[in-house]
Amino acid sequence: MCPGMPSVGLLPGIALIAGAASAPVLVGSPIALVWLPAACWGLALIAWRRRAPALTSAALAFGFFACGAILAADATRHALSSTLRTTLDREVGGFALEELGPAGEHDPILARVVLTEDASPRDDFVSLRARVTAIRLRHGWHAVDGGVTISVGGAVPADRLRTWRARRVIEAPMTFRRPARYLNDGVADFERDLALDGVTLLATIKSGRLIEIIERGSWVDERAADVRAHVRRALGRWVEPHDALSAAIAAAVLIGDRTGLPDETRNVLQAAGTYHVIAISGGNIAILAGVAAGLFALCGIRGRRASVLAIAVLAAYALVVTAGPSVWRATLMAIVYFTARAIDHRTPVWQAAAVAAALIALVRPLDINDPGFILSFGATAALLEGARRGALLLPRSRVWSWVVASVTASLAVETALLPVSASAFSRVTSAGLVLNLLAVPAMGVVQVAALIVAAGDSLPMLASPAAWAVHAASVTLVASAQLVTKAPWLTARVPPPGAALVLTYYVALTVLVVARGRLRVAAGVVFACALVAIGGGVDLANLIHPPVTQRVFRLTVFDVGQGESMLLETPARRAILIDTGGALFGGGGLDIGQRVLAPALWARGVRSLDALLLTHGDPDHIGGAMAMLEDFAPLRLWEGVRVPHHPPSEALIASATRQGSGLDALRAGRDLSVDGVQVRVLHPPEPDWERRRVRNDDSVVVEVTYGDVAFLLTGDIGAEVEQSIVPLLTRARVRILKVAHHGSRTSTSQALLDAWRPQIAVISCGRGNRFGHPARDVVHRLETTGATVLRTDRDGQITIETDGTSLSTTTFTGGRQ
Repeated sequence: MCPGMPSVGLLPGIALIAGAASAPVLVGSPIALVWLPAACWGLALIAWRRRAPALTSAALAFGFFACGAILAADATRHALSSTLRTTLDREVGGFALEELGPAGEHDPILARVVLTEDASPRDDFVSLRARVTAIRLRHGWHAVDGGVTISVGGAVPADRLRTWRARRVIEAPMTFRRPARYLNDGVADFERDLALDGVTLLATIKSGRLIEIIERGSWVDERAADVRAHVRRALGRWVEPHDALSAAIAAAVLIGDRTGLPDETRNVLQAAGTYHVIAISGGNIAILAGVAAGLFALCGIRGRRASVLAIAVLAAYALVVTAGPSVWRATLMAIVYFTARAIDHRTPVWQAAAVAAALIALVRPLDINDPGFILSFGATAALLEGARRGALLLPRSRVWSWVVASVTASLAVETALLPVSASAFSRVTSAGLVLNLLAVPAMGVVQVAALIVAAGDSLPMLASPAAWAVHAASVTLVASAQLVTKAPWLTARVPPPGAALVLTYYVALTVLVVARGRLRVAAGVVFACALVAIGGGVDLANLIHPPVTQRVFRLTVFDVGQGESMLLETPARRAILIDTGGALFGGGGLDIGQRVLAPALWARGVRSLDALLLTHGDPDHIGGAMAMLEDFAPLRLWEGVRVPHHPPSEALIASATRQGSGLDALRAGRDLSVDGVQVRVLHPPEPDWERRRVRNDDSVVVEVTYGDVAFLLTGDIGAEVEQSIVPLLTRARVRILKVAHHGSRTSTSQALLDAWRPQIAVISCGRGNRFGHPARDVVHRLETTGATVLRTDRDGQITIETDGTSLSTTTFTGGRQ
């Protein structure tokens, strides 16, 4: 190696990772540049022979950067255009990622799949994660490849459920569909992200009785499944009698099975910053390695033999658990470390981590852009450096040195990963700094005690006290996370910071750690400013380049699927949100408020709401409201006709009351004026009887006028209510109608259209929704009236701006008028 040249073992890993991370920007060009790595390495060899270390390092780095970019770009192309997707698009239509959808309807297709995880029972269905290997079409079997998540309907007997094990091959008739996508500025493309994560499509099997197991896994796969089944039985026998949640936490920590965790527990742990302790990663692998090393030492096995046996134990454990890439990342890191020890190479832990990261970049380049990859290796680096520096503060006292090292390590991890958490999860928390000091040891107790329960299942004298320890540690873990409910200011949801802000943060942090004197002081100031900007969700773009104030009123209709949500922005940029979307019938695992509406509002520059209007209590109109209350703290909550004993509405009102939002019921005849925008409430009147259920015809209907432009926002009312408000409508020169009830044929009557004759009609509906919205009759009536029809299922987010005289419309898909 040339004198002065950096470690060649570390340099390729960093360059590979950087290249793979840059691949999404470079997709389309790197494959044509396959000659670049060879050319760069040839240049590096020449520079090395001429003893030019700087040029050698630069050529090596660029060569491995190009190699990482090429690998990741190729993997991206394969993930986004799997043979399963292309085959279904050819046979059925509508499955191509480039098309908005929906996918074409089809009869169930017989498919052969390899299960990649054990079956996961849910409330009213069973979830299977699998990879499709073949589908039977008209001309016989076709070999395909593509990951799917399968929902099996109906109740499934426990004995049958246990036969659906990872690596077994099953056949069943399935219907395929595309994952939901929401076309709004600032909102991630969920379908694309799932494809890059290995899930090409979603599938449904009507009944578990239709599933046939045609091939078992290998001997190793079957034994691994036996171990998982044994662990679940042992935890069910010994821990579950104490508490089902404790058993679920133990299963998550020990074998990566998180299906038994309630959503509320997940949310609290995520808010507290301690959810990572129940997701198998480096900490769990380190504990297992430590337990194994201790047992080997008791048996007199040390040195190389202990390292080789530790590698075998870790590899076997990785085969048993079902937690996915995080386990393999941590296991690979440990195996590299023990391999080095086995060949008497005393490598530092950080160097083992770097080699593991480089290997992952080579084998699974798409993992580089997974937040879990950054969290795993970022946390490892911060932990090692933080603990090292903390231990040096009090070198003479081993006890206090350990305490200080633990605190500084926790602080280093929280500091290093704060931008990652804000970018990937839109959340920052300071609670983790303290709670991890309790949660990590509690997790260790759960893991070790659960191991004892599983190993001593047939020995009550051993399993019983271990089960009690599992329960006590699990209760401690969950109870500690409740700190964020007592002090909610310790955690906050924030908009993802921009790339420039994140880069500034890490550059300033690096200089702060390595520099001295005035440079360190300057870096500290910059770092503090970046920290406040990320933690406070500051919009730096608006601070640096304040938007030009225009006397413009803006209506934005968001794409929230088969639901509805609209944002009114006055000329002074006061923000009023009307409805919040939500899952049909209140089901579904996606929080529309957190995952769709919040990012869309942040992209609009909205950080708080002046008012939140809920037109009525249907779940597709209020499903995202709780997140809006928590993330945007509206000053006022407006509601229509209240339905007593309606749990979702009662929960929203209670939350709004706790945070100090003013409550107000809107009734017909109410007039409001905000920054020159007139808001008239046309419906509902004061109710003269107590409602027993939510009714569409009780929707709040408002007419918003600005200058000579009027917007009629109709909620879900039917034709009868439409006729009652016709005499109240303003005859403005320019008229925009938000079509009622997603375009249902029971609304948008001819009487309303003849009387008001809108020039633009906006329909909020989901792609391929089961109700057939918008109805063809409704679209025909609108077009016959002369209205331009805009639809969120085809156009995505729709924005209408007006100065009170003229207006312009812009859609996510590029339409502009």
